[in-house]
Amino acid sequence: MPVAHCVSSMTGIILDFDEGFCQLVRRRPDQLVGLSYKAITAPDDLFKSSEMLVSLINKASPTHIRKGYVRPDGSVIKADLLVSKFGNEGRLIATLSWTEGPQESSPSKLWKAALRVKHIYDARIIELGKDLFSDHVGLILLHMYLAEAEGRVVTASQVAKLISLPAQSMDRWVKALTQRGLLEVIDDASGYIQLSQDGILRLERLFAATLAPEALAVGES
Repeated sequence: MPVAHCVSSMTGIILDFDEGFCQLVRRRPDQLVGLSYKAITAPDDLFKSSEMLVSLINKASPTHIRKGYVRPDGSVIKADLLVSKFGNEGRLIATLSWTEGPQESSPSKLWKAALRVKHIYDARIIELGKDLFSDHVGLILLHMYLAEAEGRVVTASQVAKLISLPAQSMDRWVKALTQRGLLEVIDDASGYIQLSQDGILRLERLFAATLAPEALAVGES
């Protein structure tokens, strides 16, 4: 999976980048310096990007976002970004990762796979009852992934309500999953949480397995 880095101003003006970023957006260096993120961001993701910039103004903690970049040929490549604010001048540094080839359309497929898994969870709870079926970790991560894929920001209390989990139990799981590097608390005061980049990648491998279960048998043969 390719990786790139980019430095921009707090208003989203590109200041510096590496060769990987040029590869991602398929533009020459002289076409990128001084360019606004709006010029290369997929229209559907412009609002999401603007929200991220606003959220970073008042906090220094890293923020994860998935967005599409428009290449010169009109195609859109999806990338995962981990963005942090640093320095007195308020610069933003982003680490980006993406997948080339036919898998570029996979976010939609993985979202549908996540919905399929949620449907199975719901069916098991209905058929077996909550007292016989409970997978709090799986449900927390599943709802966090769906929120991420749908561009929603959620709090720990909102997720707890969705899965009927007491607040104290939710707090314990958030701490445990954060220690494992799967979740990130993006705002202690409001309780907003999100999946870490590693958490997203791990879940997507699981969802990809539901799309191609035969791939699991390869390692068993």
